[in-house]
Amino acid sequence: MKAVVNAVSGSDLTQMAQNGIGYGADIIELWGGAERIQQYPLGEPIVQSQAVRQDIISGNRYYREWAMPKGLFDAVAVGLVRDRTMVGNAIFSQHESAGAIDDAQLSGLRLLAPHLRRAVTISNLFDMKAVEATTFAAAVEALTVGVVLADEDSKIVHANAAASAMLAAGDPILARRGRIAVQSATTTTALQSAIAQAAKDEAALGQKGIGIAIPRPSGDPLVIHVLPLRRGHMRAGLVRRAATALFVASASGPPQMPHVALSQLYDLTPAEIRIFELICDGHTRDAISGLLGISLSTVKSHLIHVFEKTGCRRQVDLVRLAKSVSFPV
Repeated sequence: MKAVVNAVSGSDLTQMAQNGIGYGADIIELWGGAERIQQYPLGEPIVQSQAVRQDIISGNRYYREWAMPKGLFDAVAVGLVRDRTMVGNAIFSQHESAGAIDDAQLSGLRLLAPHLRRAVTISNLFDMKAVEATTFAAAVEALTVGVVLADEDSKIVHANAAASAMLAAGDPILARRGRIAVQSATTTTALQSAIAQAAKDEAALGQKGIGIAIPRPSGDPLVIHVLPLRRGHMRAGLVRRAATALFVASASGPPQMPHVALSQLYDLTPAEIRIFELICDGHTRDAISGLLGISLSTVKSHLIHVFEKTGCRRQVDLVRLAKSVSFPV
């Protein structure tokens, strides 16, 4: 894993980029190491001082030589993207004058994180130079990924060339009475629910519509990302009836699609999703506590919420539920 800095606020980008090179391994170690970073739930704020032992932090070269001299005594990170090629995070350092990172800050980040994740996930599908050189609508037409514009009732308003070919083949997307759908009833429900929420109140959309898994009897697994279009400068350049743009893309991440699909249906938080995944992978509650850098009581609290939202009573029921929407192997 290589540390790369692409954007900075409140500091110098050139200096931070140099830090990413000179202190890359130290920065990764400061968050528990590459393997540990892979375990953190996407979209869930991770407080450094809670996730990593204090002796590791205080002995870290980057912390001693860079962070502490500037009065930066703690930090919180939010995972934005994780696939075969990269792990993307937003990291916010806390100055000693601001005091300890509190629940209000974490709650704010939980509201902000899904919107950052959606922006990063969808922007990665574009050749941004092409977008700058032409209109958004023209860029959508030129994309090799399928793009469908839909209204608040999931009715198809427009499809680019790639999506039109998918609709004609009925794979992976199809039209039922003019509404966008897929073969799986479970996934169709999740997709149409996300579209309705995006049209009604995009601020409350949260994590819904990010990476909705499309189970397929054959072929590579795909996902759909839902982008609200009700507001913003792009709106005027698109078909006016469209409330959302749906991007059909390759599932570039590891095959954890059943859990992602279920999270869409049951409105699980990122932390609840990750605990759901680890339970289904056979980890104990104690092991999950260690992996995620959270207390055992917090693990139990999240698990109770998972049970309540899914209607399951036992951990084995969660495993069965995940298998019910699994991709064929």
